[in-house]
Amino acid sequence: MGFPAAINELALRRVGDCYLAETAGQLGQEELRELSSPPADRWRVVKHNPSRTVYFGSLGGRGVYVKHFHSRSLVRRVMKRLGRSDLWCEMSYAAYLTGRGVATPEVLAAGTCNGGTWLATRAVAPAEPGDRWHERQLALGHAGARAIRQAAVALAQTVARMHAAGVLHRDLHCGNIMIRTDGAAPQPVLMDLHRARHRRVLSRRARAANLAQLFHDRYCFTSRSDRLRFLKHYLAASQASGTLRGWQIMVVQLAYHHARRMYAKRDRRTLRKDKYFYPVTLGRGWRGHVVLATKNHTKNSPASAMQFDAADWRAALADPEGLFVGPEVEAVKDSRSSQIVRRHIQVGPHRLCVYVKRARRKFAWKAIVDFFRPARSTRAFALGHALRNRRIPTALPLAALERRVGGLLVDSIFIVEAVDAPCLNRFMDTWLARQPQADARLTAAQQHRLAQEVLWQLGRLVQRLHDHNFAHRDLKASNLLVRWSPGSSPEVVLVDLDGISRRRLLTTRRRFQGLMRLNVSLLECPAVNHAGRLRMLLGYLRRPGCGRVNFKPYWRVLEEWSDHKLRRQIRSRRKRQKASRRPAS
Repeated sequence: MGFPAAINELALRRVGDCYLAETAGQLGQEELRELSSPPADRWRVVKHNPSRTVYFGSLGGRGVYVKHFHSRSLVRRVMKRLGRSDLWCEMSYAAYLTGRGVATPEVLAAGTCNGGTWLATRAVAPAEPGDRWHERQLALGHAGARAIRQAAVALAQTVARMHAAGVLHRDLHCGNIMIRTDGAAPQPVLMDLHRARHRRVLSRRARAANLAQLFHDRYCFTSRSDRLRFLKHYLAASQASGTLRGWQIMVVQLAYHHARRMYAKRDRRTLRKDKYFYPVTLGRGWRGHVVLATKNHTKNSPASAMQFDAADWRAALADPEGLFVGPEVEAVKDSRSSQIVRRHIQVGPHRLCVYVKRARRKFAWKAIVDFFRPARSTRAFALGHALRNRRIPTALPLAALERRVGGLLVDSIFIVEAVDAPCLNRFMDTWLARQPQADARLTAAQQHRLAQEVLWQLGRLVQRLHDHNFAHRDLKASNLLVRWSPGSSPEVVLVDLDGISRRRLLTTRRRFQGLMRLNVSLLECPAVNHAGRLRMLLGYLRRPGCGRVNFKPYWRVLEEWSDHKLRRQIRSRRKRQKASRRPAS
């Protein structure tokens, strides 16, 4: 599986410091110099990280990708000395898998430059990355679903052949799979083979762990039936021993563990310096973290598709106290616990509509606790991106600032993108009331269907929040926004990230406390009746493949806890009213 095998199977010939494949044709010294050092005016950077840079350009009228490997880590240098560099691994695995019926990119040339190595491959065209292709097909209805089923069968057979050859792709996700669209059916092509590894015998657990990476990548975009159909065709093509249910249980468990590792890895990046986040230091003791780019773009978040610069952020945040004053500042809240305003800020060429929140300390003794922990703005910034990594809809956190004097927290500011959507109660009163507003006319059937979708999505949102061990101490309708336009599906968005905390283990009692708070807040909305609150609970309890749910014990407990909560709220309000009427002594 080393480089000599790649030379034999690819029939590479040496030209100076480079190697050319037979399919490369007549590439001259000028083209080889261009591949080793792509000019910026002709080659576009597709991807860049500390270990490699990928360029796209054209040679002879055909698209070509050039991957430059320039990692200087100790492990990579040792592997290169042992003849196992990323370049030679990708070349050898491409040749090895191509000879065993697995589609891979066509290798053109390879070489060395500036202490690194590079590999040129023919662009797979016409083709599209698997994740983008899948999302586009989901929007096409029945025709797209039929194409997805065909691609799933072809991908299952491709992965089965790869495993039969004894190869594991250690970065198996749809971003590393190109879907060719020039045939009668979509055909997958495996990319990024430098992380592949060969084993003489692949165990069931090793195969299941490799499939778990793919399941985790598409879990939010596929149904349980889709994943079972893929696994069924994989088992038929690989002729692996075991039952479908046994494999399904093993893959799901390994996908859960893989997801936890991936989420933990991404969460650690939030407060570090990379291409997505950047720590900034301002004057007078202010410092914090800002967003440069986001990995997951959402259509309802314009800021998620923007690229920011650290220098532009420093200019926009040069006067943190000035964010709360000005002619365009709209006061939203001013209380003992926080001050919130809505305004526009200019970050380089981008103009953003944001909410700016300043946390206030209600109790003086908390200054001691704040000395040993991050500020509320920093915690909200990290938790907000942790929720977005888990595809839980929430507003995009843009910046978190804190000011300390000798380690003592003096002030903290949190900036989050504004979500132009009404809160849950206002949305229900606008669109689902018996006598809706004049501009919100819906038929009775449309109102019923919309209410079902919103309350079901609400239950699923809380379920996903709790499944990832996040608790919200202020889960109520005013902290939930609903984005919806006629002809589309509603989306419930979680806001007020200050109330979210991460738990090592979320107990059943704490889960029901969150459901109880939400249930009580829905009682204040006349448009949500008994059946609507029950539908919210069913959306929380039901999971794919669980069958019928005996919801009545949960419902009785939820109603009992809600009654206690209401009585406590009434007593508390009466005490405040009585205290406000008491004459001053």
